[in-house]
Amino acid sequence: MKEEKKLIEAALFISGRSMTLEEIRTLTGIGALGYLQSVIEELKSDYEARNSGLEISGADGKYEMRVRAEMAGRVKQFAQEAEISKSALRTLAYLSKHDGILKSQLVKRIGTKVYGDVQELVESGFVKSQKAGRSSKLTLTEKFRKYFVQAQQPEETPQQTLPAVEEQPQEEQPSE
Repeated sequence: MKEEKKLIEAALFISGRSMTLEEIRTLTGIGALGYLQSVIEELKSDYEARNSGLEISGADGKYEMRVRAEMAGRVKQFAQEAEISKSALRTLAYLSKHDGILKSQLVKRIGTKVYGDVQELVESGFVKSQKAGRSSKLTLTEKFRKYFVQAQQPEETPQQTLPAVEEQPQEEQPSE
């Protein structure tokens, strides 16, 4: 197997996410996009020819390694809990201290980057968002409690620990 094909295979496996062609290009040092795509297609063909339980899938210039659909139902119980980004984890840490905060207040305290973080946290099931006037009230879910709060029980350890979050300095807002 070509060295760059092994490198792409290892990166797709360990990343656990879709990788852009640009990321793969940077990793391999292959400048020619046509050649890079042919190496990826060759890797895809290798997995298909072996009738592997894994496959390389590509769409919109992104590639990922995943379990074939026909195998997913049989092995899904072995999947790890969904990981969340460091940014979302920081936002979650702040929310853990301010359960029930409005999204608008969160944006004022931390910054606009929290919009993506909140969406990620809602999609992963750690936070629930309920409409509250023109904003949304953010509350922690049972999944959050099971995943993080078990640390209070001495015989169990948390799967992840929450980092400290600093608020952004705010500009003085005129009172209304």
